[in-house]
Amino acid sequence: MAGDLVLLTGATGMIGFRTLVELVKAGYNVRAAVRTQAGFERISSLKPLAPYLSQVESIIVPNIIVPGAYDEAVKGVKYVVHVASPLASPTVEGDEACQAEIIRPAVQGTVGILESAIKVSGIEKIVITASVLSIASFEALASGVKVNEQTRASNTEGPFASSIAAYVASKALAFQATEKFIAEKKPAFSVVNILPVFVIGRDDTVTDPANISKGTNGIIMDPLLGVPRDPLPGVAVHVDDVAKMHVLALGPNVKGNQDYLACAHPTESIDWAETFEIVKRHFPEAYADGIFKFESVPRPVSIPVHIDSTKAEKEFGFKFKSFEEMTVSVVEHYLELIGRK
Repeated sequence: MAGDLVLLTGATGMIGFRTLVELVKAGYNVRAAVRTQAGFERISSLKPLAPYLSQVESIIVPNIIVPGAYDEAVKGVKYVVHVASPLASPTVEGDEACQAEIIRPAVQGTVGILESAIKVSGIEKIVITASVLSIASFEALASGVKVNEQTRASNTEGPFASSIAAYVASKALAFQATEKFIAEKKPAFSVVNILPVFVIGRDDTVTDPANISKGTNGIIMDPLLGVPRDPLPGVAVHVDDVAKMHVLALGPNVKGNQDYLACAHPTESIDWAETFEIVKRHFPEAYADGIFKFESVPRPVSIPVHIDSTKAEKEFGFKFKSFEEMTVSVVEHYLELIGRK
């Protein structure tokens, strides 16, 4: 309900910032839990948030794995939206580092916020950003298994030689820890898990064109700029839709203690190479001027997958944006950043 206070984690990242903007647009007041005040000041300076700064406050939570890290942050809030989670990084190598920098923060960050929430009264619902990888590993997706919210085909076995493997396991382990918490503690609040596939779309936290390929937007921007990518499952969802789901999930029309896959084109795969033709159609002048270098790299390869996100479309009452809309969103942003739009 408009005016209610929401605790939001992860607001300095792509999904978190977009969710922050959607929350304040919907009339909520938001307490953003950030690691540093500098991080909060940076997002506060971004244009989409400017009209709503009176609805936003910050609280510093420097280390989410410390017991009781969120005890102060949850006081007085009605809802929690937990987006924060460690990402894979090429600088994280070896099992010990993967456990310390990816696995434990992901699991304890999620369990910790649930533990803090159960200590106070008044919290009605917690929405958590999980992932399709919470319920299906890359190997399961590539095998052609049909994935819906009942699927349980994740891989959590270590040791973890790479941060990607650790990230996949971290999403599954955090999801499993949430299920265990709900079953054992039976909290007064309900929990909704949003499970996105690859999230694509304008990332307003990116203000330097050199960073346009940060995160999952690199899947489409790297080949467009002449950098080849390895084959990946052909599934994506617009960041705007993921943010919208987090906000709508707080309302009474979305059932609690449920999981919802976020994936455009339910039950269909996308072709990453379609971005080449999309750019030619929508940005012919920029293409003619040689801004895009995709003619110099192999066409991206998409692995066919089957994600059934029809439950989310029905429950949330909107149709996911198309892959073309995702691509245009990111490319338009890049052209703005380089002064071509």
